Amino acid sequence: MRHVAALAGGIALIGVAACSGITSPPGPAPTSPVTPAGPGLPVRPVELRLDGVNTCALLSEAHRHELGVNAGVTNGENYGGPLQGPVCVWTNLPRSPENGYTGGAILNHGADYALGREPLRFVDGFAATTTGSIGTDPNYYCGMLVDVAPGQALSAAYDNNAKDYPGMNHQLACDKAQQLASYMLSTLRSIKQR
Repeated sequence: MRHVAALAGGIALIGVAACSGITSPPGPAPTSPVTPAGPGLPVRPVELRLDGVNTCALLSEAHRHELGVNAGVTNGENYGGPLQGPVCVWTNLPRSPENGYTGGAILNHGADYALGREPLRFVDGFAATTTGSIGTDPNYYCGMLVDVAPGQALSAAYDNNAKDYPGMNHQLACDKAQQLASYMLSTLRSIKQR
C-alpha cells in the first residue's frame, strides 16, 4: 500500500516540470459542440464533467491488459493538497519492470493549473498539460492534466518508482501517461454518451 500512496501522493504535489517532448497533433474534428477552455488553452471538443465519476471504472479490462496492470485500487477519496478529487492506482506488482499508473478526477482545478510548465500535448483532441511532482524523479515520472471541463481536469500519471524500466526517460514516461489518459477519455466519453 506504501507504493500506492507514493503514486497518488506524487501528483498531489505538482511542482516543477518533468516531461519534455514533441506535442502530438490534435485528434479529428469535433462532432459535437465545442466548449470554451481555461485561459491559455484551446477550445475543447466537448465538455466531459467529472462529478460522480468512479475513476477506477475509467480503465476497462481490455485497457488494463494493454498496459499490463492489475485491477485499480482506490486511494481514499481524493489526492489531498491543492488537487481534490477521487483517485485510482493501477500497478503491475509484483512483476517487473514496475509500472504504476494513477488516474483521477480533479474537481477543483482545470488543466490550466499546470499551464506553461511544459508544452501542451493533445489527447484525443483535448489539450493536456504535463507536470512533474515534488518527490518524484522526472526521469521516471510524468503527470498529465487533461482539459475536460471548466474548473476540472482528468489526471493521468505514470511512475516507474523502482527505476527498473530499461531506457526510461521523460518522454517515455509522458507517453505512458498520455496512453493512460487516452484510455480513460475513451471510457469517459462512452459513459457520458449514455
